Amino acid sequence: MGLDPVTKSTQLIKLIERLETEKKTIEPDQDAVVELFRDEDALGVSLLYYEVYGDRFPVQHVYDPDEVKRRNHTDEQYTLVARTTGGDIVGMIGLVCNCPNQKVYETAQLMVMKSYRKTWLAGELNRYALGEMPETLNLSAIFVEAVCNHPVSQVMAHKQGLCATGLEMECMPAAVYSKEGGVVRNVSLLLMFKVLSADPASVHLPEPYGEFMLGLYGQLGLQRKNLPGEDLAGITESDEFLLPDAGIARITVKKTGANFGRVMQDFEAAAGEHSLIQVYLNLGDPGCPRAVELLRKYGYFFGGLLPLWFESDGMIMQKLPEEPDWKGLSLHDGEAESMLAFLRQDFQETRNKE
Repeated sequence: MGLDPVTKSTQLIKLIERLETEKKTIEPDQDAVVELFRDEDALGVSLLYYEVYGDRFPVQHVYDPDEVKRRNHTDEQYTLVARTTGGDIVGMIGLVCNCPNQKVYETAQLMVMKSYRKTWLAGELNRYALGEMPETLNLSAIFVEAVCNHPVSQVMAHKQGLCATGLEMECMPAAVYSKEGGVVRNVSLLLMFKVLSADPASVHLPEPYGEFMLGLYGQLGLQRKNLPGEDLAGITESDEFLLPDAGIARITVKKTGANFGRVMQDFEAAAGEHSLIQVYLNLGDPGCPRAVELLRKYGYFFGGLLPLWFESDGMIMQKLPEEPDWKGLSLHDGEAESMLAFLRQDFQETRNKE
């Protein structure tokens, strides 16, 4: 997910107007190469977003070539593009750092122009982003949030050795897919991780999820010692992120404190009763199990394991304004189906606690 909300602001209108004037027909069947982003690719990247998503992508910086260029001059993002011999951008994928650990990157926004989707480009972009680039950048871990309205991105990530560690229910706004045939409900994302380098560590696993999460650690090849939790003490340290137009709210909690319940009450009030709420918790925090116990009483259920998220591991708890459409997901294998079954059972258990 992105970093700033799309609203029908004057800025967005101007960006879209610029892209409309710059649009052109790109001939199919041209030869193309997959390479790292160059400054002259910025306009083509923004045009590709506009081609695929219209003006509905939930962060507006993607429509601004100057901002695309700026981000690719920092460690915030590395972009791979599929560039034709004529210089047109017909595909892309990004490696983005959007978590507290600067050695963990998300591989995001694999896009290929419709007229090039029956080529090898998607597979090659994915192979570079999930295979070669993370090693080149000396990353500790990579992850994807693979859409569940079709299994294609899940399959490609699985082929590159990523394992399912969570399921973010109905967190991608349906409006984003209006140009791609449309969807009825918001789209769920299968969280998939690959750990490249990690030392053994201690965690504080919440009691309802301990056995399940230890199984996930085994699949990831991680050595973890599970320590008991402690009472909530001190002051909660957290960062909030709201996308009101999309109905999404996320709070990242580095440390849970004695005021955690009040922090969550205030955050829920700010998010509104119609929002999906995600709580990212630090498994290196001894108060984490108590915080999860409290969240479960208020209808939050398991969302996923986040290896190395805070350098120590993290986890997601989530709460939706209505019951998810459990049967509407397209999942690629038994591993993902097992994750769905676990979440569905936990949803029922936590709903009964309210």
